[in-house]
Amino acid sequence: MKTDLPPIICDYLCRQSLAGRRPVYLHLDRGGHIRDGGGHLTDYDLDPLEVGRPVAAVLDFMEGLLPLDDDACHLGCLQPQADVCIDAHIIPDDQTYWLLLLDTHEDERRQRALQQKANELALLREAQARLLRRRINATAADIPAVTFDPEGERRQITVLAVGLRLAPGMETGTPPPVLLDSLTRFRRKMAGGLQAGGGLDYVQTSDSLMTLFGLLPAQTTPSEQGLSAALGLLDEFRSRDEGRGAASRGILPPAIGVASGLSVVGIGDASPGFRLRAVGAPLRAAPHLMQTAVPGQILIDRGSFQSAGRLQGQFAPLGREQTPLGEPVYMYQRMPGA
Repeated sequence: MKTDLPPIICDYLCRQSLAGRRPVYLHLDRGGHIRDGGGHLTDYDLDPLEVGRPVAAVLDFMEGLLPLDDDACHLGCLQPQADVCIDAHIIPDDQTYWLLLLDTHEDERRQRALQQKANELALLREAQARLLRRRINATAADIPAVTFDPEGERRQITVLAVGLRLAPGMETGTPPPVLLDSLTRFRRKMAGGLQAGGGLDYVQTSDSLMTLFGLLPAQTTPSEQGLSAALGLLDEFRSRDEGRGAASRGILPPAIGVASGLSVVGIGDASPGFRLRAVGAPLRAAPHLMQTAVPGQILIDRGSFQSAGRLQGQFAPLGREQTPLGEPVYMYQRMPGA
């Protein structure tokens, strides 16, 4: 591929892409015999290089791959040895082949770390589900974590409603499967983070979710939990994507509404298992605030502001309006730069 990039930039990009990859190259004839090679041969037990020997006798994964068509061939995540993981690139030349080996051990380590994090979130969600299934007859030794009567109880809670907004043209210009898959994966990622912060999943739709705080033990008020989670969502979006990632796929920063107050909560039978039941003004106000907010904005009600503790200084009064049900909402928004 031709490029008009200056040589110094091409050289920099090459060094960056090969950093930590321990490259090795083998030059092969058309019969697959080793002519010469170089790079980190010792790291792959290829030193001394056996010139003239079939490459398949040295690297098992090359068996049957040659001769090759004119197009280059990429083999990813090979494991020729127990402690080695590589990417292999076979590049045809006029009368020869070039075999490039790149270490992918660090990529594998990062992938395992991400998988481990996903597993931990899955275990956390399962643990919360088990806690919700514990009915009134839980023994004293079992006293856990769900701190409300499953049959129904009035509790001071904070409701966090998150809405995903799409960039203009996304709904009409994106294939439906791609659009729905992007929304689902991003919503699930946010839900996992909220649950890790002490929230309980209440309801999810394709482009929104609602989480309740104050039903699991915590050292802070429900408002502080909910607002910390809301701020964390926006901060993570900005730091992780920085205008790329989800934003480049047309998903804008989430619009968030937070409301606090007395509500009636309980656990109802569902199939399968159990699900939260809840009713109260915060469950009506939070979605309204979320719908009012623009992408990247957090709107909170007066109850959340008054019990926000150390986070109160990050919000300023915005005004008063009424929900569609006629209930007054005193709104506060996150101050610019907070």
